[in-house]
Amino acid sequence: MISQLSRVRILLIATSLGLLGLVAGASLWSVYETRKWNSLETMIVLPEARTTADFALTDQNGNPFSLAGFKGHWSLLFFGYTSCPDVCPNTLYQLQQARQLMLQQQAADKIPRMYLVSVDPERDTPQKLAEYLHYFDPAFIGLGGEEQQLQALALQMGVVFFIEPHAQGSAQYNVDHSASLLLLDPQGRLHGVMPAPYQASSIAHDVLTVISRESSAP
Repeated sequence: MISQLSRVRILLIATSLGLLGLVAGASLWSVYETRKWNSLETMIVLPEARTTADFALTDQNGNPFSLAGFKGHWSLLFFGYTSCPDVCPNTLYQLQQARQLMLQQQAADKIPRMYLVSVDPERDTPQKLAEYLHYFDPAFIGLGGEEQQLQALALQMGVVFFIEPHAQGSAQYNVDHSASLLLLDPQGRLHGVMPAPYQASSIAHDVLTVISRESSAP
């Protein structure tokens, strides 16, 4: 018999695949119609950027962070948590490598800011996020907050996560979450999605290609 927790995890996976499928289907149709993005390796560009509603989170320095923080520059988001055993550290490593590749071609203010949005509000304090991300790249930005705010932002991005039931104060529990990378444009809108698994070279190539083409668009 499937346990309640297993059912929730199956639903999480199915929901993630369903949301990604909707985005991918629409975007692939757009690519077929315009043939604009046929040089991308893995990124799925949305036919129309998806507007993001405002939210209230906190960055790794303990400062308030809202939608305004995503405006004026490109952003690359990943939803994860510091106690993640494998997917999250590997993704952050690939992002660190991708950032170095991008810096070989563009100035720092011309490439996306990179964010880890924590889906573990109980354990991931601002201090813990800061220490964890500094290990990968001091330029990475950590965001956290109340679960309700995190869920609201995640759903806008087509991301779902589930915190395993546990005793209050427990240090041992898992968080199941979507693993896509999300590219936001300088208006803070969802512009593209990169499904896992990742390679730094593909991340760098696709991100710079999208930014370059959008910057030169009339």
